[in-house]
Amino acid sequence: MFGQERPNVIILMPDDVSHGVFTYYNPDSKSKTPNIDRLAESSVRLTDFHVSPSCAPTRAATLTGRSNSVSGIWHTIAGRSLLRNDEITIADVFKYNGYATGMVGKWHLGDNYPFRPKDRGFEYVAWTKGGGVGQQPDYWGNMHHDAHYWVNDSLVEMTDEDDGMKGAFVTNSMFNRSFEFMEANQKENKPFFLYFPTAAAHSPWPKAPGDARDGITAKVATVENIDKNVGRLIKFLDEKGLADNTILIFFTDNGSGEFMYRGGKISFYDGGTRVPSYVRWPAGGLGGEGNGRDVTALTSHMDWLPTLMDMIGLDDVSDRPGNLKMHGQSFKDFLDTNPSNDPGPEFKDRKVTICNMRKENFQKYRNLSVKKDDWQGNSIAHKWRLTRSGASSDWELWDVLADKAQTKDLSKDPANSAIIAELVQAYEDWYELVAERENEYARIVIGHPAEPMTQLNSHDFHNQELWNHKIVADGKTGSGYLAVEFAKPGTYHFDLRRWPQEVEDQSTLTTAPKGKVYDGKSVPKAIDIASARIKIWNGEDVYDEKKTAEEGADGVPFTIENLPAGPAFVQTWFYNRSGDMEGAVYYNYVRPTMSAKRAVK
Repeated sequence: MFGQERPNVIILMPDDVSHGVFTYYNPDSKSKTPNIDRLAESSVRLTDFHVSPSCAPTRAATLTGRSNSVSGIWHTIAGRSLLRNDEITIADVFKYNGYATGMVGKWHLGDNYPFRPKDRGFEYVAWTKGGGVGQQPDYWGNMHHDAHYWVNDSLVEMTDEDDGMKGAFVTNSMFNRSFEFMEANQKENKPFFLYFPTAAAHSPWPKAPGDARDGITAKVATVENIDKNVGRLIKFLDEKGLADNTILIFFTDNGSGEFMYRGGKISFYDGGTRVPSYVRWPAGGLGGEGNGRDVTALTSHMDWLPTLMDMIGLDDVSDRPGNLKMHGQSFKDFLDTNPSNDPGPEFKDRKVTICNMRKENFQKYRNLSVKKDDWQGNSIAHKWRLTRSGASSDWELWDVLADKAQTKDLSKDPANSAIIAELVQAYEDWYELVAERENEYARIVIGHPAEPMTQLNSHDFHNQELWNHKIVADGKTGSGYLAVEFAKPGTYHFDLRRWPQEVEDQSTLTTAPKGKVYDGKSVPKAIDIASARIKIWNGEDVYDEKKTAEEGADGVPFTIENLPAGPAFVQTWFYNRSGDMEGAVYYNYVRPTMSAKRAVK
């Protein structure tokens, strides 16, 4: 079935779109998506494919082949979007097998060492930071039509490139970087793995791309721009002779609004988790013109890594610990038309548990769905969904094969008691895995040679949500703590700031840079910052100091000596002249230093 020469692999994952915007599923969609429609028509389509209901959780499960909640990712902020540093990624596996590895787009699994894409197996990286364009860690003022981003370790200002697309737009620019990565490796005759989660069409949409049709909204135009770039990608693969032996995988990162299914983004019903997914690999017998078909079995984001390993014959990394076993399963045997290629009873009996926690601390029974196919021979008789919204709510049972909109709760029918008990037990077994490490922090490492200067971000605050440029521009008041680890003992310099370093020539602690940010409407405001406080602790060892801000300064500096190596917590505050909290230390720049001030105990 599959080709002998190792194929290239592309995972393309648009953000915050799903069935309803693609005309392949919805002819009445306001967006016109002919290129994605043609890709769907010429691919193997996974019609019951599930992801997590929001951004970072889907990324974590896709990259590890493991439940995102078990790997510590169940939110998009608050330190719960940082992928634990012992997790093994899909890039680690491909790199181990001799592939060039590239990541282009929206990472959303941590912006500091050891969480950055270059720390997680990716050799080429072009990325925006935080959870999307214009979120707090991202370059100040970034919007889809006007942005800076990082290519490897270099900051790049987006321009209107000679790419056949009108105007500068993040999606256009990132596709250009992906073409460069692929072409460079083709010249080296090296197989490549490209992971490409786009930043679009995540909100906000302050301005339509330059190629927009008249009379449509910026969001609709952004979706159409993704489609045009998918067309560019397919053309690129064709013209470079890469199309036949490239496994092209397409799926979106969460549901995005009620269409065929109940719920949308952040919903634990199918409208939040069930998304389009296609795979095309002509040389391997998958898709191609006139060869599109449907696979109806239950599949998920966790399955792609083990499936690709099975399809291509990749070895796992040699040192995978037993506690990092993959939860996904290969569905390779569903991808061809030979009915004798049965995946076996283990796959057919599988249960897939997905939740939408969206809280800093994990809450058992919150917003969950346990999914299972009921096979009778080679046919699926039921597609079960067991759902629950919280510890004080009842279980619900749905058969989405007969009721795809989940309108008829079957939990009260005695005939279903056995399947309910089976799915409840599956959830309890899954939660045991989550509970083993649910109280563990993913710690940002400070003072490591891999990141000489660490930018601590309010996006990652625990117990406080300050996550985008609008919040910074408005000067919203708050304070949270950050879980860190000092790589070595010694003296560290902390520079507590309201604004990021890239606008220090335009602002001070008490003045604001010009312009509009985030949604194209938010104007940065000046606030009254008179003093700052920093607290660093681990158990009974505490450093706690308050300092007056100097007039006209960009930040309030603290130099602290004799900080021990190892885990700690850092919390910061700004105060006004009345002594009340004012704004927040949205940015805190930390580095080891030779200067000294003795830490008090």
